[in-house]
Amino acid sequence: MTRGVEALDDIPEGIMPPSRSESYDPLSLSTVFRGVQVLQTAITGLPIHEMRAGIKLSTVSSLVTNPDVNRSRRDFLADMVASMVLDGNAFVRLVRFDGEIVSCEVLPPSLVVVSDDGTDPASPKLRYSYLGHDYQPDQIVHCKFLNVPGRLRGLGPISAAREEVEGAKMARDYKARFYTDSSNLKGYLKSDQKITKESATQAKQDWKASGKAGDIKVMGSNLSYVPLDMKPADLQFLETQKFDTTQIARLLGIPASIMLAAVDGSNLTYSNIEQSWIEFADYTLSAYTGEIEELFATLLPRGREAKFDWDSSRRADMADRFTAYKTALDSKWLTIDDVREREGMPPLKSEPTNVEASNE
Repeated sequence: MTRGVEALDDIPEGIMPPSRSESYDPLSLSTVFRGVQVLQTAITGLPIHEMRAGIKLSTVSSLVTNPDVNRSRRDFLADMVASMVLDGNAFVRLVRFDGEIVSCEVLPPSLVVVSDDGTDPASPKLRYSYLGHDYQPDQIVHCKFLNVPGRLRGLGPISAAREEVEGAKMARDYKARFYTDSSNLKGYLKSDQKITKESATQAKQDWKASGKAGDIKVMGSNLSYVPLDMKPADLQFLETQKFDTTQIARLLGIPASIMLAAVDGSNLTYSNIEQSWIEFADYTLSAYTGEIEELFATLLPRGREAKFDWDSSRRADMADRFTAYKTALDSKWLTIDDVREREGMPPLKSEPTNVEASNE
């Protein structure tokens, strides 16, 4: 049984997505756009390995290589990340053929309604509605960025702090209006004599009579123009922009250096930038990749799982990397072929390893 959109007005908050009639697009804010782009680029660029009993397999299933047969894996993962950042939820519809999952489709979270039958509060039976169609839980995989008890929908960083994002947008819009809104005073006419209403009106008309802003203004007697001086930094609202960028970067869990934002009092060096990247991977990216890995676990046969390769995002410089490889080879827990695989090179099966050469 399906229900039209007009019949969903009584659904409580937290079940129904935000109204699509609201003119709210956080991506129109440059800081949010940059943050979503950073998260998408960082996650879609990670290699994915298929595992069984903790051992990496030599091959990867087609559902992991290309989850959506109509799109690339990069676009599929980018949709999931954007959905969880902006809405807090990613809804993936499973496409089956003869009972087997053959493809997936990321649904727009703003068009999906989550509900339950209400028969058992302790174990709700969820139902998903999308464009007039109802789907059962085995047809939809629901990935939540932040799970809150009692809520059927998850929370995302942008949806949870909507007021902060809207405040940054209002500050940006005010800056744009400052230069075009005639109600903002740029200066005033001053006289040391008493000015009547008629004289003031005539002076204003004379001041505006020239037509073009670049024309020379001619004032009446006993009047002088006093400009309202503002520093260039104040005119550009630099402090407000810096504060808003830092706030949104903190909200998204992205280091300020990646957001191209300077933080007062910070001293960026190679070591603490590298540490910030590690923290970025551990406490931000893993929140998204964990949900994606759970999705792949649903797609794969029992006993198999997919894991993102974090080593590629934590690559040290060449000298440190090669030193670590030498230590691993000397300790005999990596082979030359293992090292070459990590560097994206084919194995040297015809050549002996260092251990074999030493034995000879």
